[in-house]
Amino acid sequence: MKKMKVYITTYKRPDILNDTLQKLFESDFAKVPNTEVNIINNHSDFFLKPEFEDKVSVLHNVLRPDWSNGNLAENWNQALINGFKNLNKPDCEYVVTLQNDTSVHPNWFGNLMKTHEKFNFVVGKYGDNLVSYTPEAVKNIGMWDENFFGVQYKEADYWIRALIFNKEKSCINDTLHGIELNNEKALELDTTIDRNFIEEPGFAGAHTLKRRADDAEHQDIWKTRSGIYKEYSWNYFHKKWSGTWKHDPTKQGWVKNWSDEFINNPPDITKSRIKNVIKYLYFEKDINNLDSKNYLV
Repeated sequence: MKKMKVYITTYKRPDILNDTLQKLFESDFAKVPNTEVNIINNHSDFFLKPEFEDKVSVLHNVLRPDWSNGNLAENWNQALINGFKNLNKPDCEYVVTLQNDTSVHPNWFGNLMKTHEKFNFVVGKYGDNLVSYTPEAVKNIGMWDENFFGVQYKEADYWIRALIFNKEKSCINDTLHGIELNNEKALELDTTIDRNFIEEPGFAGAHTLKRRADDAEHQDIWKTRSGIYKEYSWNYFHKKWSGTWKHDPTKQGWVKNWSDEFINNPPDITKSRIKNVIKYLYFEKDINNLDSKNYLV
């Protein structure tokens, strides 16, 4: 059994991917035996520096067209399946997923292992930039919802289900979006080093941290993923979670800035009008209590 499998999903921007790999292999992770690093590549514009070619495995998603707006939920599910293989007889202890622009802390691995002493599901500071799972966490929470076919709102959906089904064993430190659960003693995993984060007025006050595009190419990618794609994902999120709590979804309180009331009395997903559909039966069959998770079974 592997100790850890890391999966980095990437779309264009090979320069930033190589920077992420450099930070990864310069961190304390580099000294850990029995690990592997995989890259889920979603674009033909791909380049690895020679120094990394023998350190990573590249999984080219050649059936996804370059002009696709992407489906990160699908990539995260691919990582979970490829990583664990079987939830009852897993191929590794931990699966960690990273965005291609994740800037890991120099001691992220050691900090993560300390966090996993208490929690089976761990989220870093910046959305789904860095997420770590054990098989137990996936069995409790379930899979990512691939109906969020873009890049927005799918992590809010997954964090809510972690709150409902894995509350005491989840450490969610997503301070970028104000989604925090059991993070009072959270250790550094991901950082803003060499990434364009700024402080400006927002939901957390005058010094709300916000992610901005690193360069013109990054901005162009973001533009292709907004508009109708973002609107569709929000409409789906709203319909999925409407009627499951005291009031219907709003971006404040659901996608950002959870309240104590929301945490203490979370939504009831069994009241959702949308059923979760099993897509990977050979893997999802081992998820706990599918009925209670509103699966179509």
